[in-house]
Amino acid sequence: MTVVERLVAVAAAGGGAGGLAEVVAGWLGGTVVITDAEGRELARAGSRRGGPALKVAALAHGRRVGEVSRTGPELDGEGRRNLDVAASVIALDLLVRECAFAAEERERGQLLSDLLNGHAPQHERARRFGLDLDAPCSVVVLAGPAGLASAAAHFASSHGGLSTEHEDHVVLLLPGGDAADHAERSARVLGAELRKPVTAGAASDSGSGEVRAAHAEAARCLTALRALGGAGRGASAEQLGFVGLVLGEQPEPKAFVRATIGALLDHDARRGTSLVPTLRAYFAAGRSPTRAKDLLNVHVNTVAQRLERISALLGPGWQEPARALETELALRLLDLIRM
Repeated sequence: MTVVERLVAVAAAGGGAGGLAEVVAGWLGGTVVITDAEGRELARAGSRRGGPALKVAALAHGRRVGEVSRTGPELDGEGRRNLDVAASVIALDLLVRECAFAAEERERGQLLSDLLNGHAPQHERARRFGLDLDAPCSVVVLAGPAGLASAAAHFASSHGGLSTEHEDHVVLLLPGGDAADHAERSARVLGAELRKPVTAGAASDSGSGEVRAAHAEAARCLTALRALGGAGRGASAEQLGFVGLVLGEQPEPKAFVRATIGALLDHDARRGTSLVPTLRAYFAAGRSPTRAKDLLNVHVNTVAQRLERISALLGPGWQEPARALETELALRLLDLIRM
């Protein structure tokens, strides 16, 4: 069986770029590297020892879809011709895979577009791509250079998520509720790949299917980041806090109040407690439980117990300056809006 025949057999069997690279490396020796049209490495095989690199453009129907590069001894004329044929076989395989990937990405993008446009969550469609809409996820809104949409599609797919272009931005829906990590990682990885700054604002969706609300919050976060001169950075709406509320376009104070003291509001509504009034009195009394008990007409031990419950719900550090400022701002906004 000739090398070309072996390549065709590997491609037909679904061996992928890795299998094709191994065939060529076994034939020529040295190291063989296969990349896609954007320069992303798809496979590497063979020994790292060898001489100067030999690069052959991989073309299919006159279109460059990738490249095969090799290090090793120089080839004679017949060897170069054979490598050209091998590159063409690899290019055809890459083109088939690219077309299949593009078709799947269109489906993924359409699903995310439907969610962003307010269509009912389609759990079965999402499960086809390994995404659980009932589980926590993060929406990331990206701004960057040309080529961002394509790179983001590969990034989202490799992380089990979705990608689409929406309202002049690239939007990702990624599994996992750590929006800050998703924002930082997508900005860093995509920025390094494109070699230009990529800015990312993100917000989490707890699994309630409120992708539109998370998108709006992530978009405001991106606007705030850019207003702060944060090009090339990634951050979540939670990280920016009230700064994002002030600098984001069309700020939504209700969303900020919910994100800051929503746990207390829910607890009071569900159990008939008075944690929010206690917190308001605590700040009004200069953070003194003794003075707060006079405003509330309760025993100081009651104030202490309520503050312990507040700490359990808001998490550690809520009394530190930055968090306390946000909490007090949320209480003031609560007096001005209807929740």
